[in-house]
Amino acid sequence: MSRYVYDSLETIERRIRQVRADIGYVSVSEVVDRHHIEGIGRVDFTETDLAPYAFDPAPPVEFEEAGELGELGDAATLDDPALRLAEGVCRWIRETASQNMPGRAECRFRVFVWRPKGEQILFSARFGCMDPTFDPDAPVAPSVPASTALPASSFPAPTVAAAPAHPSLESLPEARVWGALGGGYTHLIELLQKSYAHLATLQNTTISNQNTQILRLQRVLEELMGEVVKMRVGVAEADTTRREDVDASRMREELGKQFISELGTFGRVFASAKFGMAPELMELAEIVNASPELLDAMKNPEVRKMLRDEKTRKELAELLMMAARSAAPPNASPQDQPAAA
Repeated sequence: MSRYVYDSLETIERRIRQVRADIGYVSVSEVVDRHHIEGIGRVDFTETDLAPYAFDPAPPVEFEEAGELGELGDAATLDDPALRLAEGVCRWIRETASQNMPGRAECRFRVFVWRPKGEQILFSARFGCMDPTFDPDAPVAPSVPASTALPASSFPAPTVAAAPAHPSLESLPEARVWGALGGGYTHLIELLQKSYAHLATLQNTTISNQNTQILRLQRVLEELMGEVVKMRVGVAEADTTRREDVDASRMREELGKQFISELGTFGRVFASAKFGMAPELMELAEIVNASPELLDAMKNPEVRKMLRDEKTRKELAELLMMAARSAAPPNASPQDQPAAA
C-alpha cells in the first residue's frame, strides 16, 4: 500500500473507466503555479505501454472492497481489455505522481485524457498528492518495497508472495527523463495542432479576400466596358452629325454661290436700266471686285491718277488689245478678232 495520500484522484479514475472506449493516450503534468504546468509523463492506451500496469488475473483486495466493478455495470468485468487498460492507466498515474514526490510534502498534478491522435481532449482534471510522513529535516531515502513496509495481513497470501512483475518506476533514474520526453511530445502535438488551425484560418481568410477582390475587379471591368460602349456610341453619333453638318454646309455654299451669281446678274440689269451703263462695264466691275489684286490697285491713288491721263489710257488699251490678239487661237477668222477686241 502506498504511503502517499491522493486528493480527488478517485474521481479521475472513475471517469477514466467510464470513457475507456474513447481514450487514445493519457498525459500527466505537474502544476508549478497558477499559470504554468510542466509535463512529466505520457502513456498510450495500448497493451504495449500499459502491460506493466495491467490487472493481474486476481483483482486486488482494495479493488474488490471498493465495489467499483458494480458501479461500472455488468459489462465491466476483468475480461474487458479496455477495463484492464483503464486500471493500468490509473496505476500509471499513481506511480508517475509518486515518483515526483520524494523531497516534497505535497504536490499538485493535472491529468489530460486525449482521444486517438490527439484530436480532442476527453477531459482534464487536477488532483493532489501528499506525503503524511514527510520530514523536512530528514534526508531523502530510497523508496521502501511494499513487501517490507506493510504487514503481511494487509494483502492476501498469493498477492503478498508474488514478486512484482516489473521494477518500480521510482527506482529508475531515467523515469523523469522519459516523463519529460513524453511531456515534450505532448506539447509538440499541441503546437502542431495550433499551427495547423492557424494555417487553416489564414488560408480561409486569404481565399475570402481573393474572392472579394475578384468580385470588385469584375464590377470595375463591367463599368469600364459600359463606358467604352458609351464612348463608341458617342463617337459614331458625333461622326454622323459631322457628316450631316458638312453636307449641309456644302449645300449652303452652293446655294450661296448660285444666289450671288443671280444677284450679280440682277445687279447688272438694274444698273443698265437705272444708270444707262453698258453691260460690259458692269461685267468689268464684277471682274475687278472678284480680284483682290485689281481691287487694291484701283484703290491706290497713284493708279487712279495714271488712269486719268489720256495717254496712259490709250497705252493701256493698246496693251490689252495686243494681249487679246496674242491669246486668240491661230485659226480664228478676222471677223472674230474684232469681236474679241
